[in-house]
Amino acid sequence: MKFSKISHLIAAGILGLSMLACNLGKGPAPIGTLPPEDSTSANTATEAPVDNSAAVGACTNPYLPIKAGATWNYKITGLTFDTFTRSILSVDAAGFTDQDVFGTGVTRQSKWNCENGNLIALNLGDGTSSSINTEGMTVNFQTTEFSGVTIPATINAGDTWAQSLTLEGTQDISGTLIPAKNQTTSNCTAIGIESVTVEAGTFDAMRFDCQTSINITVNMGGSDISTALNLNSSNWHAENIGLLKTVSTGEGLDSTLELVSYTIP
Repeated sequence: MKFSKISHLIAAGILGLSMLACNLGKGPAPIGTLPPEDSTSANTATEAPVDNSAAVGACTNPYLPIKAGATWNYKITGLTFDTFTRSILSVDAAGFTDQDVFGTGVTRQSKWNCENGNLIALNLGDGTSSSINTEGMTVNFQTTEFSGVTIPATINAGDTWAQSLTLEGTQDISGTLIPAKNQTTSNCTAIGIESVTVEAGTFDAMRFDCQTSINITVNMGGSDISTALNLNSSNWHAENIGLLKTVSTGEGLDSTLELVSYTIP
């Protein structure tokens, strides 16, 4: 296999995981495919009893209502075209679990921590491991480090915050195992309240823009090879509703996410 082709697949695989990590609070990855969960376990998870008593306190955030049973339906256009439903499966005193189910049957679950209204995405997938299967390639990674805040307890124009993530693992490309590491840092700035129209309606929403830097390091033939990527996103969150829209640009990965409908108990 030519090195240029291997490099392309490596970047696609790790970038897919990275974008998923960076967009847990904003939207799904624009590339890469997570393998669907077993249908039995997925159905069991979505049937968790609705108990919202724990949402009061640590998880109270004006820009993302944390209530078990809440659902948001989105569509994605641009680099990829898909739909997905995001739902909150369960809430406890320390955090909550959410799930995305895509139109293609792909399922993603994540555990979040809540600290005085600050919402922090702790991991990707089930536990701390994640995987992508695409283009004859399998990526198996673990989240080894995470710091910062995904969605702050309060957001005012001019506020800034950051989050960092490290993924480590291997990629199997046609039987060739390649160790790899991804370090991602996202810096966000609140712009202010804007009127936003999406399929679900017209809302006043807080806009915050994020700059994301991704450093991918792979080891091939005993030598480390690094690649740096820089991406930008604008995100709009409405009070008591959540994410309305995300516009992502950079590195040929332009995409738009838009809220179609929602239900909040």
